[in-house]
Amino acid sequence: MVCGGSLAGSATALLLLRSMPGLRVAILEKSMRFPRRVGEATVEISGYFLGRILGLTRHLNDAHLTKQGMRFWFSNEQASDLGSCSEVGGRYLTRMPSWQVDRSVLDEEVLREAVAAGATLLRPAKALRVKLEAGGRQVVEAEQDGQRRLVTGRWVVDASGFAALLARQEGWWQRNEAHPTTAVWARWRGV
Repeated sequence: MVCGGSLAGSATALLLLRSMPGLRVAILEKSMRFPRRVGEATVEISGYFLGRILGLTRHLNDAHLTKQGMRFWFSNEQASDLGSCSEVGGRYLTRMPSWQVDRSVLDEEVLREAVAAGATLLRPAKALRVKLEAGGRQVVEAEQDGQRRLVTGRWVVDASGFAALLARQEGWWQRNEAHPTTAVWARWRGV
């Protein structure tokens, strides 16, 4: 059972089902649709994973922007679309492409692929608590359609992202002060 259906959770389910087609995998996803996120992009290694390992090259090329390393676009009043913006970036093509992605679209596609491979999707279903038992049956208490339900399985994958369901529940979660990260974006006028 996988708690969280965005990229990490659905990719895990997809890879498990591809390697063991008879496996029963349930994905619990709390949202009805994934939210938009700002500034999501791949680098070559994640592009390799998404394109070659997950087999999403066609989807990435059709639904996202191919990029060649870091690229920047600048607009003004005459720029009506991305193609008419000024662009700064590398001059030569890299051997392994990367993409500027719309994460909500990518997450939905990987989740769709996991379901097509045989995963059972519970959506919206929020994992509330996990009862862990060594070598036994794992139980996830979930809320779906305003009702509490128990979902059981031999294994639990916590792909709940920032919620860090298991880490917080078990007291394992620690703030990483040694490697602070952040993302910033902005739009300026008249600069």
